[in-house]
Amino acid sequence: MNITRKHYGTLSNGSNVDIIELSNDHKITIKILTYGGIIESIITPDEEGFLKNIVLGKDNLEGYEKDESSLGAIVGPTAGRISLGHFTIDDRDFSLDNNGAKHSLHGGAAGLGKKTWTAELEKRTDSVKLVLTFLAADGEGGYPGNRMFKTTYILNNKNQLLIYFDATTDKDTIINLSSHSYFNMSNEDDNIYDTLVMMNAQKALHVDGEMIPDGQIDYVLGTPYNFSRGAKLGEALKGMKEGIDRVYIINKAYGVFGISSKAVDEKSGRTLDLVTDQPGVVLYTSNHFDGSEMGRNGKPLIRHGAFCLEPQHFPDAPNHDNFPCITVRAGEIYKSRNQFTFGLVSHSHHH
Repeated sequence: MNITRKHYGTLSNGSNVDIIELSNDHKITIKILTYGGIIESIITPDEEGFLKNIVLGKDNLEGYEKDESSLGAIVGPTAGRISLGHFTIDDRDFSLDNNGAKHSLHGGAAGLGKKTWTAELEKRTDSVKLVLTFLAADGEGGYPGNRMFKTTYILNNKNQLLIYFDATTDKDTIINLSSHSYFNMSNEDDNIYDTLVMMNAQKALHVDGEMIPDGQIDYVLGTPYNFSRGAKLGEALKGMKEGIDRVYIINKAYGVFGISSKAVDEKSGRTLDLVTDQPGVVLYTSNHFDGSEMGRNGKPLIRHGAFCLEPQHFPDAPNHDNFPCITVRAGEIYKSRNQFTFGLVSHSHHH
């Protein structure tokens, strides 16, 4: 196990950004920026030991600073959209900065994915730990409360990346954090059509034409976005021309740490398992990329070139009484616990 810290670059405002490298004894290396808590790379072996980065990203800090897709970033103070940027707590009205057309997306201008966090590193016997903290000021972006956000990244020798979010506030506020890596686990495919995905969910939120939940619940059975028994993304996308961008309601008791999703790339043998205590997971298939924007190494970011699994509470929750509450009261502690396991398909016929 090892954890090291290096200078990565300087932001346009002059702030220094570091890159922290976490590596375990099984050739898994994860690099994280202090800017946005961005997961810059996740390098894992395939079944033959070939090492490859399985997340999309940019070549340098300037690329990340200009990025509007939250590549690898922490998303918050509220993940997803808040309708019209408006919500109430106890009949008090709040208005957020709106960046997603007329709605607030991923925290708007106050987004945590564009902040420079403070980093503390710790090396243990079987794990390495990075703790990032950021203090958001009362009223920034329209959010009430001085809020101390803490993101803990732990890589262990079980090939697990633990992502823990914690936050405290001195005023009643709303918090819903998530992690926004774009995964492609194949060795050669630019697209994700051959990726098999399973979601432990029979239901998904219904959204209107502007991607705002309307409070209704869809049953996935018989739809192209049913992954309850596993389906190849390519097959599902044939029936969904606009692509997949759904909040799946995970089939478990509220607040319980449980299996939510699995992805398998059969050719490379790489697998990804997500366990979370969050009630929802967004499955997103990079629908907005059109090849005009560059990712890493001068390669364009293309439609359906990667998928996201984003554990979270439901978007626009304050505006729906039937959604689990994301209000965090003054003095309360917000918590989210997420575990990504990087594995390999087990073959019985090893030669």
